Amino acid sequence: MGIDRSFMGMLDATDRTALRDAATSVEFPPGSVICHQGDPSRNVLVVSQGRIRVSRFAVTGEENVLAVRGPGEIIGELSAVDGRRRSATLTAVDFVCGMVISARALEKLCRERPGIAWAMVRVVTSRQRAMVDQQDLRTGPSLYRVGAMLLDLAHRGAGDLIATVPLSQRELAGIAGISRETLARTLKILRDSGIIHTRRNGVEILREEELRALCGI
Repeated sequence: MGIDRSFMGMLDATDRTALRDAATSVEFPPGSVICHQGDPSRNVLVVSQGRIRVSRFAVTGEENVLAVRGPGEIIGELSAVDGRRRSATLTAVDFVCGMVISARALEKLCRERPGIAWAMVRVVTSRQRAMVDQQDLRTGPSLYRVGAMLLDLAHRGAGDLIATVPLSQRELAGIAGISRETLARTLKILRDSGIIHTRRNGVEILREEELRALCGI
């Protein structure tokens, strides 16, 4: 079983219990919008089950998918800290269960429990680095771009399997900064090698280590 590097995975048992005690349980059906870009909400959401698409919309209405968050991950930490409006729209990819924590309750937890505060710092740092890496990703060969993108978007499920990336080829091409034609050719190389399996609105990583080696990651 791989190491759980999610927000909840960084916490010890007592910190996880304290977090749950301060939270309210919520559920969202597949396809539902959890919050919109620009909303004033300062609550954070910790995902317990399911996956959430994080995206920003341009003035033209075009959607730019930033990430897919899965179990154990925290969402909305920036708005909780600085009080500004939501920077992205959150949409449930599949059935989502989670815990909502108010900014005030989160601040109290961080002051009283250093383990939670440190996990928050690690999450923010990791995501900042990921943004830089994503910019670097757009300058590399297409095979590297696509492989790195799939590994970044995928989430581990039960038995340490790499779960399906729930995005269309149009969305994947946009994230990687390549054309849909180039993406299709690259996915075919990976599929013919038995490294991935593609289906409508999804790519499943079958052999993670081979993907890393082939793409030079």
